[in-house]
Amino acid sequence: MGRLSSPRFRRRLLKVSVFCAVVASGALVSIFYWNTATVVETPLHGRAQLYVPPIPIEMAPAERREVIATAARFVRTAVRRDHAERAYELVGPNLRAGTTRQDWVGGDIPVVPYPVDDARWQFDYSYVDEIGLQVAVFPEAGANVRPMVFDMSLLSFGDGPKRRWLVDSWAPRGGGGGSARPSRADGSPFQVDLKTPELASTRLGTGWLLVPAGLIGLALLVPAALIVLERRRSRRAERAFDASRSA
Repeated sequence: MGRLSSPRFRRRLLKVSVFCAVVASGALVSIFYWNTATVVETPLHGRAQLYVPPIPIEMAPAERREVIATAARFVRTAVRRDHAERAYELVGPNLRAGTTRQDWVGGDIPVVPYPVDDARWQFDYSYVDEIGLQVAVFPEAGANVRPMVFDMSLLSFGDGPKRRWLVDSWAPRGGGGGSARPSRADGSPFQVDLKTPELASTRLGTGWLLVPAGLIGLALLVPAALIVLERRRSRRAERAFDASRSA
């Protein structure tokens, strides 16, 4: 009949299941809900260095036009490799990276190339000393590459009338752009009116909270089912015993 037919074995199995369910429930609760303390780092020497996030600013229209003009010249020259030396004055120390103007003449520069035909722009962020752009680039006819989206950052150098925005970084963004060709509303090779595709949100939804609740419920359901099964077996045994006595 198997070991499950033994009342003693069923009682032991029930006790072990209840114990495992209690331990699993306690572990899950401690992992997901009890660890809510705020971690405070205490420096061993000196004062703590606190990170202060930059505050976004609203750029003036003239400054926005200046940033776009610098970005467009950079794409036309450095990215497209069309007189790349002209972009030498448009980049900051990070992109120059020890190179000389002669290096830029030969195109041996730390800038990812792309056969740009059209490019479109969208401001990603703007702070007092740093601006981020998303740049959608579209290839020339016959080029064996797909449209892409690049991240470009520009830093502020100088003060007052001598203040300039210089390109600090240029890197491809994951995902790339669409496959359709852009329309040329004004006939110019570079346009600034297209918004690049929105990226999918990486935030977790509230549905993940159901995972620990489901695990706890499952851990409690197993011993509960065993209890119900044991009671039914006991009642059937009692009825069979009573029937045998009255016979």
